[in-house]
Amino acid sequence: MTRPSPANPRIPPRQARDAVAQRLADRCRCFPDLPLEPMDVGGLDDREQALARAIDHAVTRHWLTLVAVVQSRLSRPWEELEPDLQAILLTGAAQLLTMDRLPDHAVVNHAVEWTRRHGQARAAGLVNAVLRAVVRLRAGHETPAAGAAIGEVDESAQRSTFPLSDGRLAQLHEPVFAREPVRRLAQRTSHPEPLLHEWINMFGVDQATRLAWHDVTQPPLLLRRDGDPSAASETPPGTRPHREPGCLIYTGPHGGLSRLLEAHPNLSVQDPASAIPVTLTGGLRPALIVDLCAGLGTKTRQLARLHPEARIVCSDADPARLDALRSTFRGSDRVAVLAPGDLLRFAGQCDLVVLDVPCSNTGVLPRRLEARYRFNAERLAELVSLQRGIIADGLRLRAPGGSILYATCSLEPAENERQAAWIEQWHPLKRANERFTLPQGLPGADPAEYRDGGYAALLGPV
Repeated sequence: MTRPSPANPRIPPRQARDAVAQRLADRCRCFPDLPLEPMDVGGLDDREQALARAIDHAVTRHWLTLVAVVQSRLSRPWEELEPDLQAILLTGAAQLLTMDRLPDHAVVNHAVEWTRRHGQARAAGLVNAVLRAVVRLRAGHETPAAGAAIGEVDESAQRSTFPLSDGRLAQLHEPVFAREPVRRLAQRTSHPEPLLHEWINMFGVDQATRLAWHDVTQPPLLLRRDGDPSAASETPPGTRPHREPGCLIYTGPHGGLSRLLEAHPNLSVQDPASAIPVTLTGGLRPALIVDLCAGLGTKTRQLARLHPEARIVCSDADPARLDALRSTFRGSDRVAVLAPGDLLRFAGQCDLVVLDVPCSNTGVLPRRLEARYRFNAERLAELVSLQRGIIADGLRLRAPGGSILYATCSLEPAENERQAAWIEQWHPLKRANERFTLPQGLPGADPAEYRDGGYAALLGPV
């Protein structure tokens, strides 16, 4: 099926596709250990940057889906292809299957040309044949009611469609996805099978399926408004209300966000689930708070507003984030930024120690596209060990009678409830409050329904 060309088409520039293909060639060499870093689009103009990011996001969001489709057109295993060939086939298939208004001939011709330019002249014919076969396989896009496609019972329909982030289903002329249900779900939603089996064991098949579809969603940019969420307040331009009180959806242009935040200092970029952990500390009156894994300082700012009488010290083990914290809180008379090694001066003095620890990110996979591919039992065990080391560091800072706030953006019990239980087992602390939040929102649904997932536990003295 040939996609009709739009009126007055503007052929996307070669430079954007080149940039994506080169980035993906590097990433194919290390898959599934994809680094959690944004694409460098320096040197591209605005239109090229937008196209490059769109292709890169489409590949990363649908990686395993695209591999399954391309594999169905190959005569040899995907794993036997060189990384450069994998990269250009992913680049081309993502455009052909998930993106509109890109002429097929421009996509295929660029892929063939790129292959030749990178010393793979003999493979150019394979690239041409496979991508043209993908064009013939493509049957178009369908827009079902939000969430309706999850309930499909027809195996043939499931084997020949996959969800897009806007709620449409990409349709194929023939079934290419696996007959086995879990593998089929893994291929259609681009999740590793071990992660889906983990969720099925925890939540059951229906909820695991909803979580997998949730992760295909393009997440909205959400803002939190400080103050009484029930109080009437005008909705700033470029935003609309979220169903969570005190939360707004940003709908303005990309360049307008910084201006909006400057004009409305009570707004900050934060998902409702991310705001929950700090709210658990509302009943405390700490004089000294240490935010040990402060990241970009979102929870630090929330702590400062919730506890106006407290002195706050924040830190992060990542040098770039530590520099960002210093910039954010430069000149503050209440928030000090220190390197991790300098925190020992507060040993035994902190009334509240906040541990928003590194985790598997399984509650925020729409925002951390690469994280799903990194999930396996070995990495989970490494994270649990890392988290316990951070917990031990935090406990050294806690004052007698002080509290620990432990938080993740994970859905995994090993990183959540079991860590809280481990603290209780070895230290005179008990959970005073605890919240587990499942992600909400599906492709094509109202962004006002969207929410990340995560866990938080406030532990105080026994």
